[in-house]
Amino acid sequence: MLPYWFSKRAIFAYVLALTAVQIAFVSSHLPVLWIVFGLAEVAGFFWFSSHLTRRWADLPPRALGRNLFRSALFIRVIYVVAIYYFYLAMTGEPFEFDAADSKGYHGEALWILDLFASGDFGDYFETYRQGFSDSGHPLWLALVYSFTFRSIMAARLIGAVLSAWTVVLTWRLARRNFGDEAGLIAGVFALLLPTFIFYCGLHTKETVMVFFLAAFAERADDLLRRPHVAISKVAVVVFLGLTLFFFRTVLAVAAWFALFSALVFSSERVIGGSRRFAYAAWFLVAALYLFSGRILTEVEFYWNYSTGNQADRLEHMATREEANRYANYGTAVIFAPLVVVGPLPAMVETGQPNAMMINGANFARNAWAYFVLLGLVLLWKRRALKRHVLVLAALFAYLAILALSGFALSERFHMPALPFLLALAGYGVASSDRRNARYFVPWLVAIVTLTIAWNWFKLAGRGMI
Repeated sequence: MLPYWFSKRAIFAYVLALTAVQIAFVSSHLPVLWIVFGLAEVAGFFWFSSHLTRRWADLPPRALGRNLFRSALFIRVIYVVAIYYFYLAMTGEPFEFDAADSKGYHGEALWILDLFASGDFGDYFETYRQGFSDSGHPLWLALVYSFTFRSIMAARLIGAVLSAWTVVLTWRLARRNFGDEAGLIAGVFALLLPTFIFYCGLHTKETVMVFFLAAFAERADDLLRRPHVAISKVAVVVFLGLTLFFFRTVLAVAAWFALFSALVFSSERVIGGSRRFAYAAWFLVAALYLFSGRILTEVEFYWNYSTGNQADRLEHMATREEANRYANYGTAVIFAPLVVVGPLPAMVETGQPNAMMINGANFARNAWAYFVLLGLVLLWKRRALKRHVLVLAALFAYLAILALSGFALSERFHMPALPFLLALAGYGVASSDRRNARYFVPWLVAIVTLTIAWNWFKLAGRGMI
């Protein structure tokens, strides 16, 4: 369970950081609306995490899984409906502020339906998309629209169901790897995670994509740990792994890399020699088939593009209108230590309403990242890394890609890492004792200091101070 001691100090640290930033940069203070959002995100996450981990500590697994799903679904449905009308009131349409990708996916899905109705669906891949990456979400929306009368609300409510199921998958993955208590904590964290909830109210692909990634990791982990060979489960894992290529190619590559890493490096206690050989052979055949033709071409394109991706992205961020002129000083050396801690909160007015809206969500991520790092240290000290290769390889393969990209501090691109980070955080909390708990307050002091510096950076780079 998460002691109230941790929650109270995390909430106090947020209030301290928020107050310090508003006093230091009073001319660019955060609007009251976003202060309310931030307080609700931080207090709701930490306080109820402590409450629910205590309340559900003695539940049997089936009852706990049921509670996690029902509670997650209830919260997400309420949020989806409320935020739909909030966006309507604030922007005049059911999309977020400065919506770009959301409208693009919506329009593309409607076009796909029109192509299908006219018998020209083949043109979608032949003349427009010319590849699989990023086609998954428009196709998913088109499928949902086809039986919901093209309803935006219905698509998001179905997304809420997938997000609630992602909570259950995260709980299962953490429980199987790190034990019942760690699973409970990871599941409750996922249930209350403001970032997961926030993206249920958007029309972007993250909620659906993270569901398929979590399903791939959880089913692959279950398969590897089973005492007997299960061919039908291999097919499920291959299908889920293929699905990821339709959402983000580099994510799919990271997921398959994690699977093969687990097959090669996992300890004998996880997977025995005969099953290891059989699964390796089957997955190798599947991978050779999948990584052929168009998918291989896309992988090669992203590999070649990656060398200039970060520099081009940072240059764009430094030179565009209302840009931060310091952005192009960022490098992988700077970003790499920060990708685990996560995006830093925007607590000043810089014309970025979406970032300000989730300032509390990002601060909460910065705070509970302490338990992720604690979990990693304890796994290393206990020489248990080889028992959890799938989780660790999936996490660090994707974070490495992120650190080398131009999106290292974008909360949207951090979404795929969250199920694995939450599993490790659950282990970190479950393994906390008086010796390692004493470092939590210095960690919060560092986060508060970093938050103040980050908001100075945001303003100074734009010439606003």
